[in-house]
Parts: sequence; C-alpha cells; structure tokens
Amino acid sequence: MIISIESSSSDLSIALFTNEQLIDKLFIPIKNELSEIIIPTIKNFLFDNSITFENISFITIGCGPGSFTGIRVVIAAAKGIKLSNTNMKIIGINSLAGLAMSALEEAKEKKCKYIITSIDTKRDDIFIQLFKINSLDDGKLPFSAMNDIEAIEIQNLDNYISSHQLVAKDILFVGHKSELLKNNINNLKVSDQFEQTPNALWLGMLTSYIINKNI
Repeated sequence: MIISIESSSSDLSIALFTNEQLIDKLFIPIKNELSEIIIPTIKNFLFDNSITFENISFITIGCGPGSFTGIRVVIAAAKGIKLSNTNMKIIGINSLAGLAMSALEEAKEKKCKYIITSIDTKRDDIFIQLFKINSLDDGKLPFSAMNDIEAIEIQNLDNYISSHQLVAKDILFVGHKSELLKNNINNLKVSDQFEQTPNALWLGMLTSYIINKNI
C-alpha cells in the first residue's frame, strides 16, 4: 500500500493507493500551520480508512520544486514516520513529473508528443520542465524528462520552446500561469484541467506505475 503526500504548492494533499487503485484522497488549503497539522492529518486520514502505518509499504513525497517550507515539512514528516515504521520505504518524486502524470492522458488525446509542466516560484517566474511521452513498451516510464528544471519568466516560454527545437503543436502545457498562454503562442495546446497544481493523487499514480512495472 502507498501513501503519497504533496505540499510543494501552498496546499496539502494526501492520497492512498493499493495495486494502482485509489482508495482515498484528501486536499487541505494551508496557511502557515502545515508543520503543526501534517502528522495528525495523516493519522486521521489513515484512521478514517481503517488503515495503520503497518499496512503502508511506501511513502511517496513531492520533492518540489516549489514552496521550500512545504517541501521541508513533508520530507521531515516522512522521515519521522519511517523512524518508527522501518518496514516502509520513502520514494521522492519530482513534483513537475507528478504534474506531467496528471496531464498524460489529455496529452495523448490531443496527439501531443511532449508535456511542459510549471510550478510557481513565488518570484514572478515559473519552474519549468520538458517531458517526452514514451510508447507503452514494458519497462519504460510513461514519459521521460528531456532537460533539467529551469526557472524562466512566462513571456520567455516561446524562446524556451525554440531553444529545444520543438514545434508548439506537439506540446501540452500544464501548470502555473497556463491561462496566460491561451492564444498567446500559436498552436500551443494548454491543459483544460481545472486544477493545475502539484497533487498527491498523481504522485501516487506515478509511484504505483513505477512499483508495478518494477522500474
């Protein structure tokens, strides 16, 4: 069983999985109290699902980029839980990859070859990363990171696309400031998802895929 925890945005999300099936999920808007509520929230979430820490084999955490405080608190919580539950393994997932997982099926439906994901830096620009969608061959992740995480201003996205020798019509953009891009870059596809921030749901789905495919 997998519990995934994400707080690289300004919110806390938790999800519980078994055999690639979602059992339950929780989303809580956070102000400044994350460090005080995270452990009680996780315990209550498991209790509500009649689950104990002994039933959990993996803790997946969003490792950012994003809110330094949120990432730090989640990592500390996961380490604290593991100290008293040595049967668990901690898996850290790039939060931008989690966002790519959220848009994977939409990208395929729109016949895109690439996904660009973005997270707010809180400095008037965005963290950004490019992922290439893989074929369904066994032993492969559903997508591959094509470059390192970068911080750019949103108005420079066109240059970012050109510098990687991409064609806009082959790309689905998902994440922070996606609304600003609609109709601003010719042929660029922008995700229709209502929620475009990192979420434990997609971290858990990606982790389930990795574990079940033994990648």
